Amino acid sequence: MGATTPHELMRCAEVTFIRDCAEMASRSSLTRTESRWGLYHERADFPEQRDDEWGYHLNLRRGENGDMEFLKRPVEPYFVPVPGLDSLPPVDRTVVPVAQPPLVGGRAPVEERSRIAAPVRQEPSSPAIVAVLGLDAPSVAELAPYLGDADPQVRVTALSVLTEGTPDGFGAALLDALGDGAVTVRRAAADGLRELVEVLPSADGLADHLGSGDAVVRAAVVDVLRALHAGSAEQFLTALSDDDHHVRIEAVRALVSLDRWESVAAGAHDENREVRITVAHGLATIALGGVDTVRSLAGDRDPLVRAAALTAFATLGCTGDDVTLAAAALRESAWQIRQGAARALAGADPEVAVAALADALTDAHLDVRKAAVLALGRWPGDRAAVGALTTALEDTDADVRAYARQALAAADHVPVP
Repeated sequence: MGATTPHELMRCAEVTFIRDCAEMASRSSLTRTESRWGLYHERADFPEQRDDEWGYHLNLRRGENGDMEFLKRPVEPYFVPVPGLDSLPPVDRTVVPVAQPPLVGGRAPVEERSRIAAPVRQEPSSPAIVAVLGLDAPSVAELAPYLGDADPQVRVTALSVLTEGTPDGFGAALLDALGDGAVTVRRAAADGLRELVEVLPSADGLADHLGSGDAVVRAAVVDVLRALHAGSAEQFLTALSDDDHHVRIEAVRALVSLDRWESVAAGAHDENREVRITVAHGLATIALGGVDTVRSLAGDRDPLVRAAALTAFATLGCTGDDVTLAAAALRESAWQIRQGAARALAGADPEVAVAALADALTDAHLDVRKAAVLALGRWPGDRAAVGALTTALEDTDADVRAYARQALAAADHVPVP
C-alpha cells in the first residue's frame, strides 16, 4: 500500500475499507430490483410494482476471482402475518444469482479539451498555520498578523479560527477579508459572514462590498443584508440585474423579505431557471399579488419552474382557468409538475378540485399521491373529499396512508353534510 509506518498502514487500510464500502453500496443500489424499501414504503425512483420478484434478501459475496457477486436469498416466514403479502416467503427456496447492470464510466463527451489548467494542490508550507491553530481563544489583535500574512493559506486558517472563536471585533475583520486579493480568502470570509449572521454586531460597511468583483462576495453580502434587515430596495433591485445568477437569486429573496412583489415578478423572465423558481416561491410567500406572473411561469419551458408556479397557486388562489390548467397538468409526464398541480388544487374550491385530486390518488408516483392527500385534507367537511381520503387508506405507501388517517381524524370532529 506504500505505507512506511504502522500509522500510515492503518490509514491506508482505513481508506481502502471505506472505498470498498462505498463501492458495495453503490453496486447494491444499481443491482436491486425490488419495487419497495421494506414492507411499507415504495421506491420513488422505481414506481412500477413487481412484487413477484420481491421477497428476497440481496446478499453480496466475494467471488473466486475477487469480484463482487450478488445473490437473491428468499426471506424466512414472518412470525406475524402481513396483510396483502400472503405470497411471502417464496415457495421456491432456491438462491438465485443476480447479474449486475453494466457500469458506465469515463469522461463525459466534450467537443474539445478544456484549456483551463487543473489546479495544483499546494501543501501547507508556512509554519504560521501551525502557530495560528495553536492559539487559545485568540483576540482579533492576536490574529491580525496572520490575517495579514503573505500566504493565503495562513489567512484562510486565521479566518477559520476567527469564526470559531468570534472574539470582539470579528465582524470588522471578516468585512476586511471580503476585499482580499485571494479568492480562497474572500470565500472563507463570505462563508463566515453567512454562518455568523445571527451574531453579527452590525451591518456597517457591508453594503460597500455590493460592487465587489467576486460574485460569491456579492451574493453573500445581499444575503446578509437581507437577514439583518439592513438593505434597501434600491440595493436589492440593482442586485437583481447582476451578471451572476447566484446574486440574482439572493436579490429575489431579499425583495421577498420587503414584500416587494412587483419587483420580484420582474425576475420571471430571467434566463436562469433557478431564479425563475425562486420568483415563483417568492410570490407565493408574499401572497399579495403576481397571479399573472405565476400563470405565465406555469407555462414555462422548464418542468421544475412549472412545478414551482403551480405550487404557488395553493397560496395565491386557484380559480377559473387556473383550475383547468392545474387539472390538465395532472396528466403531464414529469412527476414534479403533477405534484405541483395537486398542490395547486388545494387553493381551489372543493367543488371543482376534489374530483381531480381523487384521480391523482391513483398516480404512479408516491409524491404526487402525498400531495393529493394533503390537498384533500384541507376540506374535512366535504363528503367527496372524505370519500377520496378513505380510499387512500388502502394506498401501498405508508406515508400516504398516514396523511389520510390524520385528515380523516380531523373530519370526525366536523359535521359532514
